[in-house]
Amino acid sequence: MRLLAKQLKEVADPSIIIPTSRNIAETVDLSAEERDRLVTDAASQPAQILALDLSLRYINDEPDRHRSLAASWSGLRFARQRHNKCANYDTIRTGTCAPIVLARTSTASYSLLCLEETSLAREHFNKLGDAAVELLDCVRTDVESGNLHVAA
Repeated sequence: MRLLAKQLKEVADPSIIIPTSRNIAETVDLSAEERDRLVTDAASQPAQILALDLSLRYINDEPDRHRSLAASWSGLRFARQRHNKCANYDTIRTGTCAPIVLARTSTASYSLLCLEETSLAREHFNKLGDAAVELLDCVRTDVESGNLHVAA
C-alpha cells in the first residue's frame, strides 16, 4: 500500500484544482472579484493538505495524517452540503439560486471527487472514514457534556 503522505500530494495538486475551479467560475455569471475569490477558496483546501503533509513529513505518523486529513475532509463535506442546501432551498423558494452559490457547490463537489474517488487508496479511505467518525464522536461527547465553548 502506498504511503498516505505520497497520496496527499496527489490529492492536493493545485495544478488540477485551480484550473478546474477557474473553469467552473467562468461557466456562471460572476464578477471578476467573485471568480477570484472562488478560485482562492478552492485552492485553500489543497494548500491546507499540503501544509499538513509538510508538518508531518518527518514524524511519519500515518494515524495522525489520517486524523488530520479526516478533519479537512469532513470540513469540505460539510461546506459542500451547506452550499448545496442553499442552492436547493433558494431554487425551491425563488426558482433560481445565486450563481456564486452554484459555483461554490460545484468547486466543493469537485474537490471531494478528487479526494474520494480518484487519489486515495481504498485502505486509506476506510481509515479516513474511521478517523472522521472518531472526530465526530469527540465533538458529540463535548456537546453532550457541555464542554464545547464558543469564543465570543
